[in-house]
Amino acid sequence: MKKRVAVLLDDHRISKWQLAALEAASESVEIVLVLNCQNTKTKKNYSKHFLYYLLNILSLKNHMTKKEEVSFSGAEVINFSSNYEDNWQTFPSSIYKDLVSKKVDLIIKFGMSLLRLDERKTIPPIISYHHGDPSKYRGRPAGFYEILNGEKLSGIIVQQLTNKLDAGVIYAFAQSKVVKYSYKKTALNFYSNSAPLLNKAIFNLSNNIEIQIIANGKSYRLPSNLQVMQFALATLVNAISKLLYGLFFEKRWKVAVTKNSLSLQNQDVLTSSDFNVLPITENYNFYADPFFSHDGTQIRLEALDNKTGLGDILTIETSDFFKQKVLFKGAHYSYPYSFSYKGTEYLMPEVASHSAQYFCSANDKFEQKYYLRGLEYKRIVDATFLLKNDECYLFFGEDKTAHTLLHLWVSDSPFGIFKPHPMNPIAVSPSDARMGGKILNNAGNLLRFGQNNAGEYGESLTVMKITNLSRTSYEELKIGSITIDNFKGPHSIGFNSDMSLILIDYYNNEFSVFASVRRIKAKIGKNSSIE
Repeated sequence: MKKRVAVLLDDHRISKWQLAALEAASESVEIVLVLNCQNTKTKKNYSKHFLYYLLNILSLKNHMTKKEEVSFSGAEVINFSSNYEDNWQTFPSSIYKDLVSKKVDLIIKFGMSLLRLDERKTIPPIISYHHGDPSKYRGRPAGFYEILNGEKLSGIIVQQLTNKLDAGVIYAFAQSKVVKYSYKKTALNFYSNSAPLLNKAIFNLSNNIEIQIIANGKSYRLPSNLQVMQFALATLVNAISKLLYGLFFEKRWKVAVTKNSLSLQNQDVLTSSDFNVLPITENYNFYADPFFSHDGTQIRLEALDNKTGLGDILTIETSDFFKQKVLFKGAHYSYPYSFSYKGTEYLMPEVASHSAQYFCSANDKFEQKYYLRGLEYKRIVDATFLLKNDECYLFFGEDKTAHTLLHLWVSDSPFGIFKPHPMNPIAVSPSDARMGGKILNNAGNLLRFGQNNAGEYGESLTVMKITNLSRTSYEELKIGSITIDNFKGPHSIGFNSDMSLILIDYYNNEFSVFASVRRIKAKIGKNSSIE
């Protein structure tokens, strides 16, 4: 049953990301009341914070935060002026009566500043957003000190409001990527990732599920003019470094087989001197995204063509790494995930640049295409099946948000009609959202490998334990990580049938005068192949 919700606004205005959050939660809420505050104001110290206010206009004031007037069909609007107690705002007594009379179950706070409640009054829970991980960063402004301090991730929470700062129960938590050379891009990341959290928070609040985060981080205040100058210098240096990398450096990926020494529950570090590296033929720049075939006799992987800048899918004999054959060519292919269903092996390569997702049968030499029903209109990334209890769970990213958001869809079989899981997106973090290989059943525990793209792309893997999975629920817990001693990676991982061997990809950054040329060719090639 939907919750009866009151939305708290200032001057009937709401930002784009806030509206997106309400739309994402539309199946869970019925907006019956709009509490419209007409006198919210903030004091500004221009002499101390002038440069920050300028930075704010250039970065935090963007298309995601632009406010527009809004109305909600069927919702009663109550205009009011708040009372002020120093820097705190309070509701007039009439508001408490209105909340009771309208039988409001929940208040979503998108307006007013610091709000102090009359604890003698009956009031439903109030939930609000905070941009920042409260275990590290309390206060404001969002994202600024994360960049200044060299963080890779910024936190986002939805919490229940109390009269004590940062002391409310947290009902949803996510992370977004810190772009060290751009405050605006950093802000766009955390505003974009905020939208899915409202629905999760409402679900968790309804089911008394609390996110356990200790809010003991440093409490920050608006930066001084000197701090903003330091910030500007740091981002400039980072921007120049980013430009030079794009012009003259590229990731040189390799694939290797090595003995399985992983605990899969700690900070595992692979020893590169033990790697048996697959040879790369001269017409390819790198190999990546490796998978064992179902019977373990072959390795399938992405090979980047030197001339076209596009990925081919190769098959390589595990008995002889020099026996290599092309399976897919002509457009961009990657992530050649395979699965077995009713005794037949199928291959499902990523084809997001030029097609809706399909899979092919080994019985007809991978020529017949079976498109995923219900997903024909989407371009999906790193699609991975989990077949469990006669149900087919499909994990994937979407082409523009795959690094940060992981989606789950469900069907009765790979050939059935897929429908979205109600907990979507099931992961919101660049440290684990993108799939990094098959889901592993390890002694009865389902383990999901997520790419850690918080810093560099594909810099390591995060090990997630799936603790609750059904058509209506999903929960997972981070239990470990996998890195390599002298390289970046792995970016994906596979296991042979007895788990004695692992198959991984990894890279280092190499200087090349043709790095920028290859990037341009690859981008042109992928765009021209889109149907």
